[in-house]
Amino acid sequence: MAKRVTKTKQPHFNKLICSKDFGELIRYRRTMLGMTMQITAELCNINERTLSKIEKGNEAVGLNNALLVANALGIDISFTIRGEDNE
Repeated sequence: MAKRVTKTKQPHFNKLICSKDFGELIRYRRTMLGMTMQITAELCNINERTLSKIEKGNEAVGLNNALLVANALGIDISFTIRGEDNE
């Protein structure tokens, strides 16, 4: 029997300030897609424990794994360098 995924509330921020915000966004997107932690972890070639740490905002998780999960869930990460002129 397939596991049922409970959708989480949409995050109420427009900037990522900390790893907890990032984790909240990852969990929201995963649940909106109806994906279990097991399926998501397998897709990203990481274990469920690592995914859980990402979703909880654990700072010890490697950036590479966090970006891997974001990419697999269709989350584009971009950046802006403040103070630079856009030529």
